[in-house]
Amino acid sequence: MHRIPSLTGIALLLAACSSENANAPPPPPVDWHAFEVPHAPHTGPTGPTRRERAVAESFVAAFSTPSWGELPQLVAGDAHYVWPGMPDARGHDAVIKAFDATFGAFDKRVLAPSRVLRSDAATSVEWTFSGVQARDWMGVAATSKPVSFHGVAILFTKDDGSIADVHVIFDLAVVKAQLGAGPKELAALPPAPPPSGPVQGVEAAHTPDETRTVQVAHAWLDALEKNDEAGYVGAMTDDAVVETLERAQPAHGREEMKAHFKAMHHAISQLDTTLDNAWGVGKYAVVEYYVAGEQVAPLGWLPPQRNKVVRLQVVDVMEMRDGKIAHVWRYDNPSQILAQGM
Repeated sequence: MHRIPSLTGIALLLAACSSENANAPPPPPVDWHAFEVPHAPHTGPTGPTRRERAVAESFVAAFSTPSWGELPQLVAGDAHYVWPGMPDARGHDAVIKAFDATFGAFDKRVLAPSRVLRSDAATSVEWTFSGVQARDWMGVAATSKPVSFHGVAILFTKDDGSIADVHVIFDLAVVKAQLGAGPKELAALPPAPPPSGPVQGVEAAHTPDETRTVQVAHAWLDALEKNDEAGYVGAMTDDAVVETLERAQPAHGREEMKAHFKAMHHAISQLDTTLDNAWGVGKYAVVEYYVAGEQVAPLGWLPPQRNKVVRLQVVDVMEMRDGKIAHVWRYDNPSQILAQGM
């Protein structure tokens, strides 16, 4: 297995406030035609099938129905469900139950997609979830409070359009903070706003540029693991932006990137990461990996976890410009670290 480095999204954490308003945020308009990505015939790989291209729309629509709409028909019999920090679910019925455990405690559910990136075997859907907590959820008694938070789902599909594997990542502590039960460090973080424009849809075209995009992402992460600050910062544009789930404002520019680099190596001894999946889609790279090591110093609100190897799964969606990383959207769940070894 090839090892690569990673940038986990536990930088400095600004935080979240909960609201007493019991009304859910209004559903944002969704341009469903944005899911219909134009595609040209490929001379090499065949690309996603027609049914696979339809999965993202059905997945998003399922959240607005009480019984998950078409989702039970889409989930394969041998499906696998991952939300880092919770036990994996395997098999059709277990996966549907896992969806319900993750999102079913909220009424007035809306999953508003912002970007859909398709490769041959997987589709990444970045979204904002909104709803009202009507039932107990993850140890928090029902509050009737609204929540709104960002996340990503990676859907691995079969040619017939069934979902074989789904990885969902969002920040548990951020949601709990909106419910009044999260870390105090996140108490001022505002609810995530819904997407402001139409859904952006991009499909992989199997070009040399897409291959180079993934190579740049790998080199950047390699530089982090090898403690190569110059290589790490040099892989980014001077005005690079990194958005994480526990900061109200993105990190900007070379100095903040250097600060994050130093903070990671200060907090994690013998930082080591492993690649799970990576693919290029147009000007984007989607990189799914985990970082491991001994946490010897605080990471945001997380206290040190000494004498214990921690593991954090991360999805980075990277936008490239002129051969360098210009923008990163990072998705992780730091609470995963606390759940390990329990």
